[in-house]
Amino acid sequence: MKSRLVWIAFAIVMALASVGWVALRVVDARRTPLVTELAQQARAAREVAPDTAQVGADALLAMMLPDLDGKPQALAQWRGKLLVLNYWASWCPPCIEEMPLFSQLHTQHAARGVQFVGIGLDETEKMRAFAAKTPVSYPLLAGGTAGSGTPGLSVRGLPYTVIVGRDGKVLFSRYGRVDAATLEPFLR
Repeated sequence: MKSRLVWIAFAIVMALASVGWVALRVVDARRTPLVTELAQQARAAREVAPDTAQVGADALLAMMLPDLDGKPQALAQWRGKLLVLNYWASWCPPCIEEMPLFSQLHTQHAARGVQFVGIGLDETEKMRAFAAKTPVSYPLLAGGTAGSGTPGLSVRGLPYTVIVGRDGKVLFSRYGRVDAATLEPFLR
């Protein structure tokens, strides 16, 4: 009789533990974000506040940066065009992966006043070597090494792409690789 009561008590404890475990899993599942929510959060983390992007673009458009031959280039020379600025480095795999697309889009849309400009945050020699191996159809400028603290050149990650409208207003800015489907609506 005593052992039977022990078994019944044990069975009740196990049943309650199982119910508690299942309830905990259900509650945890409700607290865990869905994949779509995580994707939205990741996208939002890559976006840059419009005011922040505008300050950087304004500072950059007031600058002169050397091209890969050392010749100073005023970014203001492209005012009035739709300007796609892409911060990159030769050691950055996503930067390198998107450059052929940018080159193709530049060639495709240049006649309509679209200008791509690559701003390398890297050593000039490394950028020159990269450009010799992988030529692009748009100018590459040397912005110095990342983390310089210079307004317009301070970015928190690479690649970083900014689209500046013909009126000088930032239309788009994002950290991370950008695809054609994202860029095309702005280029038309």
